[in-house]
Formats: sequence, structure tokens, C-alpha cells
Amino acid sequence: MCPCQLKMMIRVYLVLLSSYLVHGKIGYFWHITDIHYDPKYSSQGNTGSICWNTRTNVDNGRVRPDRRVGGIYGNYSCDSPWALIESAVQAMKSKQGEGIEFVLWTGDALTHAAEMSEELRLQSLQNLTDLLSHTFTSQFVFPALGHEDVSLNFAQTSRMWKHWLPNEALQTFDKSGFYTFEQKSKKYRIIFLNTNLWLDVGTGVDNRVQHNHGQYYQYQYQYQYQNQYSQQNQHQQQQQQQQQQQQQQHRTGGTSSTDDNSNDPHNQWSWFESILRAARGKRETVYVVGHTPPGVDERASGARQLKDYHNKKYLKLIRQYADIIGGQFFGHWHSDTFRTIYSDSGVPVSWMMIAPSITPGRPNSPNNPGLRLYKFETSTGQILDYTQYYLDLPKANSIGRANWVVEYSLLDYYDLKEITARSLHDLADRFTQTTDNAFVRYYAANTVSLPREVEEIWGCGGALNGACALQHYCAVTRVNPDSYNNCLSSYAYALAAACSPSPRFYIALHVLTIFSCLLRIR
Repeated sequence: MCPCQLKMMIRVYLVLLSSYLVHGKIGYFWHITDIHYDPKYSSQGNTGSICWNTRTNVDNGRVRPDRRVGGIYGNYSCDSPWALIESAVQAMKSKQGEGIEFVLWTGDALTHAAEMSEELRLQSLQNLTDLLSHTFTSQFVFPALGHEDVSLNFAQTSRMWKHWLPNEALQTFDKSGFYTFEQKSKKYRIIFLNTNLWLDVGTGVDNRVQHNHGQYYQYQYQYQYQNQYSQQNQHQQQQQQQQQQQQQQHRTGGTSSTDDNSNDPHNQWSWFESILRAARGKRETVYVVGHTPPGVDERASGARQLKDYHNKKYLKLIRQYADIIGGQFFGHWHSDTFRTIYSDSGVPVSWMMIAPSITPGRPNSPNNPGLRLYKFETSTGQILDYTQYYLDLPKANSIGRANWVVEYSLLDYYDLKEITARSLHDLADRFTQTTDNAFVRYYAANTVSLPREVEEIWGCGGALNGACALQHYCAVTRVNPDSYNNCLSSYAYALAAACSPSPRFYIALHVLTIFSCLLRIR
């Protein structure tokens, strides 16, 4: 070997070594959410009774043709059958099984149906736990509680999931439903919030009945949760409140504090901030994980679910610790979307991904089932990309086989170079540009490539509808519900706001609306 060849080999080696040191090891993790397993689902059932095999909508002992389910993998009007869930987990295993670091499971494992007994719900959750445990035998599965999981108390779920969670996590989860996991050797930490503690009773989500193609979902989770909350911790909360009142009275000369424990149920806020503070001291990258995200539902004209105080408190903490937060991961809305969070001066500082559900059914618009695989640097926790998988539900039911395929990869799909608050802010800005197809792509992904004939029933007018674009744009960039409402009601406010993108927004919306009208006339 001549000296020049040796020098060349050394240079190549140094380049490869430098690349490895800079980028570190590449890892993967799955994010699944909103399974909504319904053990009573029947392909012989009817959509008028949430796909149960009942006598409602039955003529002469047979299910009416317009109400017949007819699909072993599910129906857009109903929650998930076991066949769908099993196929999803098998797809996760075959696409990226042993090569993953962990699985994020962000809640709502159980059906919306309120008529389900506690015994059946407990057994259903155990069945899901067993399926994931047997599939991912050497990886952690990190669950977060959803609002449909709250009829079971913390102790029950803690015992069920203790093989996944370290002792430190079990200490807080067993009492309050939240916990943290520290990957000490790799300098990243995951914080799992119990967002059920922050739900707003006054939004109507607690005891509402939603009509969906003849079916009804009964939501009673807030009352269930309040009942569980009081049964588990009433005495403890009374003692804490008395101590806080005594301390406050001592400090203020007898006046009581208005910011009492009702603003910090189970002291989750105090705990959350203390974990963030410690993580900053250790220079850790933090993932924040929960079920119900702050902000509004982009598909339901601004429906929100967190109390205003908690929504604002959350955004304040994210802004304060944005330098160490490597990502926020939520579910609940069943849709594929994202959020950008801005500093008080309007600079994008953090981002949030909201993953689509496995269940195809949702009260005010369905979607195809989805699974998400993240790619990240294990040494820094930096999120590099994700691949979205989906199941074409009508096709799966038609051929009798579940073929989970790639829907898209984030960077390639939206022509991004990286995942940052700035890049996602710029992506949202592109929603307002008529010369860019970013919103058309986003709108298709939002319902996980839902068939057009189904989307037209439930959608907000299509990707070429200016009002629809505005609705999604405001939800993505305004994570404070008041700011969202102002964004919708006044274009002038949207343009003048500190985080508004550009004057193109006003012009583009009108062009989109006019173009949509011309298409309809034709």
C-alpha cells in the first residue's frame, strides 16, 4: 500500500469516526395511541348500536343492511375489534420489532362505551397489556393514562404495568397516575403526565352524548375520575389543603390563597416543574408525553378539553424549559397533526406531535387506523424523522387481510430538512400559500388517507376551502384556545399577532375561497 492510499484510508476513517461522534447511535421508538378496544364489537353487529350485536335496528331478526358492520377489522362508526389491534401490533413487530428502544402508548386503551362493566374493562386492559408484553419482550412499553382508562384505579393499573415501570416511576404512578423515566446512560428523560387531572368539566366533554352515523358515545369519564380521585385521596387532599391554608395564613396574616390545591391536583404541577428543573441541571433532553394535549381540536371547530388555567400553565412551563424539551407527544384527537409553541415575543420555541389513533371511529369524524415510528439519536434524544404507517380499512375488510403500509415519512412528505420549532412554523406558514401543496398533503394525512367519499361527509370543506385551511392553521399555531378564537374571528388579529407568519396569509385565504367556489360552480 502506497503512502497516498494510507493517507486516504486514514481520512475516510476520521470522517466516519467524526460522523459517528457527531450524530451518535440511531434509535427508534413506536408511538401508539387511542386503541379504544371494544371486546363486544361484532362483524355481525350494527352501527346503530356501536357495532354490538343487539336487536336495535333489526328487522325480522336480521340487521338492517344500512346498519350492518360487515368488517372484521372495524368500521368508521365504531371502536376497535381485537382483529384490528392484533394486526397493528403484529405490523409493529414485523416493521421494526427488536430494533426499537421503547414504545410510547398514550392512553385511551378502552372503548368509549359507558355500558361496559368495570370487570370487563379491567380484563380488556389486561389483554392489551399481555399482547404488547408478549410482542415486545425485551423493550419497555411506557403507558400514559387516557380519559377512557380512568374507571380503573391507579393501584390496579400500577400492578398491571409494574413489569414495564421502574420503582421510581411506580412510586408516583401508584398514587397519582404520572411518572418519569430517566435514561441515565444516554442523557434523556421522558415525563409522562396524567392529563386527566386537568380536564375541564365545563367543556361538555365529561357527560356528553355525541351522535355519529346513528350511534351514540356516552362520555362519563370526568365523573368517574372525580369519584376515583376522591375515593383514593380525599383524606390526603384534605390534610394537604389544611396545611397549605395554615402556611398561607401565617405568611399573609390570616388571608387565604386563591391558588390552592384545586389548581394543582395531586401536586402534578409542582412535580412536573421539579423534574424539568432537575433535568436542566443534568443537561438532559426531555420528552413530554401525555394523552390530552393543550389547545383545540382542529377538526371540531375549536373544541378544547383542558381547563384554561392548566392550558396556560402548561404553555408557560414549556416556554420556560424549551431549551431542554426535545419533543412533546400526545394523542386523544385521533388525528395526525402538530402544534408549534411560541415565546412571549413570538419566536417558535417548541413543537408537539399529535399522533393518529388505532381506532377508526371518533364522534365527529373518522380516520384510518395509524401507527407511528420515530427515528432519533439515542445519545442526545434529538428527533430526526418519523414514518407514518396506516391501514386502508375498507380494503382490509374487503380482502380479509390487514396490510399495514407506509403512508409517508415526515421530512420527505413535507420537504423538511429537520424537525424543529422553526421548521414546523415554516410548514404551517406554507399552509397559507396557494403555490405550495403543503396543506393539501397535511389535510390528507390529518385523517390518515381517509377515502374521499368518507372525508366529504365529515370534513370541513376540503383542502381547497379557505375557511378549512384557516381552521387548521389557527389550531396548529395557536395552542391557547383564546388565541385560536381570535385567529378565527379576525384576519387582522392573525396578521398582527407576534407569531403570525406573513401578509400572504390574508391574500391566500381569499384566493383559496374564490378558487373553491369556482370549482363548485363547474
